[in-house]
Amino acid sequence: MAFDIVSPKEAQEQGRAPRVVIEMKPRSAGPRWWLRIVTLFLFIGVAVFGFLTVKAGTTFSVVSERVTSFLGVEPSRLPLSDPREKDRIDFLLLGLRGEGDPHGGLLTDTMMVVSIHTTRDEVALISLPRDTYLTIPIVQQRAKINEAFAIGEQQQPQGGGLFLAKLAAQEVLGINIDYVAAVDFTAFKEAIDLLGGIEVDVAKPLRETQQWGGIDFSVPAGRQHMDGDTALFYVRSRFTTSDFDRARRQQEVVLAVRNKALSLGFLGNPAKIAGIFDILGRHVRTDVATEDIPQLYTIASQVGGAAPRQLVIDTGSGLLRSTTLNGSYVLLPADGTFETIRERARNIFGFSPASE
Repeated sequence: MAFDIVSPKEAQEQGRAPRVVIEMKPRSAGPRWWLRIVTLFLFIGVAVFGFLTVKAGTTFSVVSERVTSFLGVEPSRLPLSDPREKDRIDFLLLGLRGEGDPHGGLLTDTMMVVSIHTTRDEVALISLPRDTYLTIPIVQQRAKINEAFAIGEQQQPQGGGLFLAKLAAQEVLGINIDYVAAVDFTAFKEAIDLLGGIEVDVAKPLRETQQWGGIDFSVPAGRQHMDGDTALFYVRSRFTTSDFDRARRQQEVVLAVRNKALSLGFLGNPAKIAGIFDILGRHVRTDVATEDIPQLYTIASQVGGAAPRQLVIDTGSGLLRSTTLNGSYVLLPADGTFETIRERARNIFGFSPASE
């Protein structure tokens, strides 16, 4: 099934009622550097975003088109549809291998939700394992969640991937995903190197001897300095551990990047800020729109460097169970539905959405 790409007016004039309509807003005549700022906000922390919004220049072009979904999608799947989430904003951060990767460049090895409680000034990180098996909404295809982006891009390049990945994450977590950004490995490495490396608090030692073609990669426990290549090995290694451990390491690195970016040395260096924008422009896709910036700026200035709550959805917590389908390792909800997982995600800040 392919997505229909028409405007609402065209659909009405043609008397059509397509199952899915995606409106691609046209590129503005002037540069829209705001989009990169919001993606940077996702990548290095909410406090940095506020600063960059003020400091950045206007010399950057569009990161991606704005994709807005409507018609044929259940109300619960539409952004800002749930009044119980009025005090919460959720960003989906996707880590792509990159289109040149021969082993699936559009598969999302990282799927992490950054949740912000806007009235409590709290932040949470929720990691979704890539092998979670579900029916991808709209296309109704059974697949692993890390395939949603690739399926969407096949249906509609430059927008469909963000759209379907967002819907898939909502299906599992039961929360509204307001924004999504996809970052490839090149951006990850280059951004960390531009920061001068990061200091990662390694929870437990890692030694990966199987995954990297003869490279014996090891990192001891404790605070470790990592450059871009080392950090990428660290967040991708999983053969000798598990995908769940990898998700925890990814959260460690996200926090380390945020902490480094919050340092005065970075924030006061216009050259590094410009370098980050250059990286994002070449390697990031997002659905954030210019008109969303004022609200995000206010939220960013309030949250600052708050210590986040962290959740990795895994088998050890009783949320998932592993099995094999058609020879492939997959993860299914332990209770047969995603309701238990949804409750954990909805209540990540320690309150019941129904009572708010």
